[in-house]
Amino acid sequence: MLQGFRALARLGAKAWAPAGLVLLAGCATTGVDAPGAAPTAQRAPSKPAFLQSDIVGLDGKSLDTLLGAPALTRREGSGEYRRYAFSRCEVIVILYPDQSGQSAVRSIDSAAKMSGEAKPDLDECLAFGRG
Repeated sequence: MLQGFRALARLGAKAWAPAGLVLLAGCATTGVDAPGAAPTAQRAPSKPAFLQSDIVGLDGKSLDTLLGAPALTRREGSGEYRRYAFSRCEVIVILYPDQSGQSAVRSIDSAAKMSGEAKPDLDECLAFGRG
């Protein structure tokens, strides 16, 4: 390696300029967030993809028509847990039957995509949609 530096020294400044650029290029960022880093702030869409009021009260079939197939479905007693993968978060939906036995969305919440990330705001999560 020392011989390479000696060869560059003999060539003078003309040889050092490209070498310096190569070394500086190694310091450039890739534009990709490091794992666990907070995502770059992005403005919410002017027209949200979904609103909570679009979802609460829907039956399972209507919910799937609106949001697509859930990433996970789990029955819990008479209720049903569903998790939908959205672009910036996960949407958790709980369906429970009412007094007449009709199952519908009774609860909706958001969750981080990765363990350890901050819990996202539900309205922001819904605004960006599944995109």
